[in-house]
Amino acid sequence: MTILAIQGIRGGCGATSVCAALAWDLAQAGQSVLVVDFSINNLLRLHFNHDWKSKEGWVSTLKQQQSSPSIISYSPGIDYLPFGYSGKEIYSLINDGLFYQKEHQPDKLPGFLEFLSFDDYQWVIIDCSSTLSSLNDLSNSLADINLILLNPDVGSHVLLEQNSFPVNSYFLINGFSPTSLIQQDISHIWQQNLFGLIPVILHRDEAMAESLAVKKTLGEYQPGSLIAQDIHQLALWCQNVDKQGS
Repeated sequence: MTILAIQGIRGGCGATSVCAALAWDLAQAGQSVLVVDFSINNLLRLHFNHDWKSKEGWVSTLKQQQSSPSIISYSPGIDYLPFGYSGKEIYSLINDGLFYQKEHQPDKLPGFLEFLSFDDYQWVIIDCSSTLSSLNDLSNSLADINLILLNPDVGSHVLLEQNSFPVNSYFLINGFSPTSLIQQDISHIWQQNLFGLIPVILHRDEAMAESLAVKKTLGEYQPGSLIAQDIHQLALWCQNVDKQGS
C-alpha cells in the first residue's frame, strides 16, 4: 500500500480536484484506491456524487465514539471517506487524540484513524488541503509521497522560499496557462531550480471546474480533455515512483 498526501502550498491550488481525478485514473489502470478527506471544507465527497446535505464522515465516527467509519464504495476500484460536518469541538477531539497518541503510543494510530492502516488498497490518497495542522503533520509522517501543488504565480514562488517540506515531497504545477508570460517565466525558473519538481504540468482547463459542478471525477466526466490527459501522465508518474520505491 502506498499513501499519497496531496495539498496546495496555499488555499485554492486545486488539491481536492486533483485527488479525485488521480484516484479515477489509477482505478482505470486496475489499481485499488481509497480516497480520504482530511480537509475541514469537506468538498472531496462531491466529486463522487455524494449527497451535499449528508453529514456523514470519519469525524462523525469520532463524535459518536464508534469503532470505525463507514467507507463508501463509488465505483470498481474506488472507495472514499468524507471528512463530514463538524464544529470546533471536533477539532479539539482530533488534536487531543493525536497529541495523546504521539505522547503515549507514537508507533500506533489512534482508533479513529485506523482506516489509514488498512491493507486492502494499493493506494490511499489523502486530501490535505485546508486541514488542521495536527492532521497535516500526521499525513506528512505517514505518506510515502507528499505532493505539493503549486499555481505558477508569484505568491506560490514566495511561499516556496518561506516554507520547509518533508524529505519525500514532490512539487506539481497546476493551473498552467501557456498564454501567460508570467506563468511561463515562473514555470521556467522552477524547472531550472526546484528540486523535486514533477515533469508533468497540469494545464488550466474548464473541464476540471465543471467536473465538480456535475459531481463527477474529471476522467469520468471529460476523459478526452487536455487536463484528463495531464492527470493520466501524473498517474503514470505515481505508479513509476511507487515501483522504484518498492
